[in-house]
Amino acid sequence: MTVRPFVFVLIFIASMMTPLVDSFIGDATAEDTVVCCDSAEVELHLLGSASAGSMSPFSQDLTDTTTTATIANAVTSEETVGKWVLPHVWPGTVPAHTWKVSIQYEVSDAASAQVNATATLKIGSQTFSASTEPGNSFLGQGTGTLTLDIDVDETAISNNGLIELTLTASTVVFSLPTGDAMLEFKWGSEESDSTLEADIPLFDLTLLEPEVEGSEVYFSVVINSNWGMDILSKSESLEMLVGTTILTGDPIETSQGDGVRVTWTWEGAAGGIETVSVETRLTLETGGASLSGSTSFEIETFDSNGGTGTYYPPDEPLKTTGDGSPLTITGTFSLVSSDEGLELERQTRIEIGGEMAFWMRWGMDHLGDEVTPLTDVLKSFDAGSVGDEQRVSRTIEDTEVNEFERQMLSTNGAGLAAYYLGVGLGFEVEDLLGAQTKDFNTFDVDVDLNGEANVVNHPITLIISSTIIIPNGERVSLFENFITAQPSPLWSGYTLSLSGTSSAMSSFAGATMDPGESVSLSHSRLPWGEIFEVKGDDIGQDDKFKFTATPTKDPIHSPLPLLLLVIFGLGFGFLVALKLTKNRQRKIVYVELVLVPLVVLIHFFGYQPPFVGGAVAMAVMIWWVTAVTSPRSRTELVQEAMTLSTPVIPCPACSTPNPIMSQQRPLRFACVGCERVIKIVA
Repeated sequence: MTVRPFVFVLIFIASMMTPLVDSFIGDATAEDTVVCCDSAEVELHLLGSASAGSMSPFSQDLTDTTTTATIANAVTSEETVGKWVLPHVWPGTVPAHTWKVSIQYEVSDAASAQVNATATLKIGSQTFSASTEPGNSFLGQGTGTLTLDIDVDETAISNNGLIELTLTASTVVFSLPTGDAMLEFKWGSEESDSTLEADIPLFDLTLLEPEVEGSEVYFSVVINSNWGMDILSKSESLEMLVGTTILTGDPIETSQGDGVRVTWTWEGAAGGIETVSVETRLTLETGGASLSGSTSFEIETFDSNGGTGTYYPPDEPLKTTGDGSPLTITGTFSLVSSDEGLELERQTRIEIGGEMAFWMRWGMDHLGDEVTPLTDVLKSFDAGSVGDEQRVSRTIEDTEVNEFERQMLSTNGAGLAAYYLGVGLGFEVEDLLGAQTKDFNTFDVDVDLNGEANVVNHPITLIISSTIIIPNGERVSLFENFITAQPSPLWSGYTLSLSGTSSAMSSFAGATMDPGESVSLSHSRLPWGEIFEVKGDDIGQDDKFKFTATPTKDPIHSPLPLLLLVIFGLGFGFLVALKLTKNRQRKIVYVELVLVPLVVLIHFFGYQPPFVGGAVAMAVMIWWVTAVTSPRSRTELVQEAMTLSTPVIPCPACSTPNPIMSQQRPLRFACVGCERVIKIVA
């Protein structure tokens, strides 16, 4: 009897909470529905070598290199041109259809070639073939396309079944050969795209029962195929339509069994109970037909602010769909002298967007999760101070941020940082940071959520601060392309912006960028230190570059001592030039002072000390040569003439006495004072 009041209280609380719960969670009435596709017409591109070729429905698999099979002499027996296999066949029924083989060819050094070609298809355990017809057996000079139509009967194919195409040639005869007659069959490149047009099962598209959260509805499609991530990364487009409206925004991708689940958020519900028509479309190739399917769902939504606008998957999201996520790297360097050598302080900001940002946020919200299956990278983090109330809350709390930052540094001064950056994000840590994390004197990682704490598709930034001692005069790599090549790229490309400074008594000597095609380097030298900037846009994972320098505190390389040497060298050289022109004209020497700013510019733009010293020496040498070869001044000539009792005549304009150095008449000469022409007739 003592239990009953407690039970009544629980029932009362539950009845009061039910409307609150219903205001956030709606209903959807339907079942998961396979909407596509029993089979689909597809163009399979021939790839690979003649003996071990393959076929692919994705034109992105074409390369820049053309594979050829050459027949250089008349053939009277059967010769295999090539064999191609399609291993990624989805189980199902291959309908009765006419398949078309189109292979590129080139006939050279002959008017034509007559060929008896046979294409043989093996589909599972069934074999079908076709040969050239009389009107199709003559291949004209130059390039063209040989086509063969193969009638295929309806047949079943299992998950382990293969489709194999073999092309053979026999009775090849060249007409009017003019040299080494040759017939070449070509495939595998965009320039020589040979194909097999087929009608086969490729995948299943399954529309899942919608998930409703308040006023938000999450529509998902599962793509089951043997193509894995290629079905997303290499297809032209995947769309979800509710009614006639195409859902926009970044969908969330997760694995589901052997398939890939893609989920969009729909915020256009009218509220209450309604029936909506949902359609999904998958387009494999540009200009190709879309494979689609549709169904209807009955949903019930409520006016609520409970959602985040982004689907929160129960399973770990995929890091990439194959297109890659945007990435921005910004960093600062500071080089100063220390008792131990040279200390390089750097801060690297890694701003991550797209699927990778969502994966990172989702992972931080699952620190210490022992229920959800996680990949090794996320599983390596333990719960620490994160409690059950913070975990899987769809929001990244301060506790989770602090715990993530702590565990990134907890072991050997680096913790999980190297593992997370290397395996999780696909970075070469040493190329990104200039050294391994364990080699830094200090190392710190901070997380910036960029104003958004929810687990949504919003950029997230890792800020890595470090210091390291570099031996004086040792050549080091400060930065190079750090993206690890992936079959399905994690990154679509990245933007790079680095800036660095040295002190007045230290230098990034010999800073170079090699090869520097995708990245630019600017380097300048001021009295109080050097400045350099490294910039690049849309850098791909295959782009190669390396930024190296020789940090040093040698006076001859350091900005302030080098500038003082330049000033001293120029000043001393010019004083000597003035000394040499004591009794000579100095106008040209003064004009040549224009060399001073040129030398200063060479110093400013960070040229190596030998170049700067050479510029100073060249300027001084020019001054001295000019000083020695300058004509004697007219004032000196007047004084000399008066000493030798040479006749003089005053200038009518300025009254300056001018020596008469010749008895020739009439005589013209310039006035020593005003340079006006004086003419003596007699």
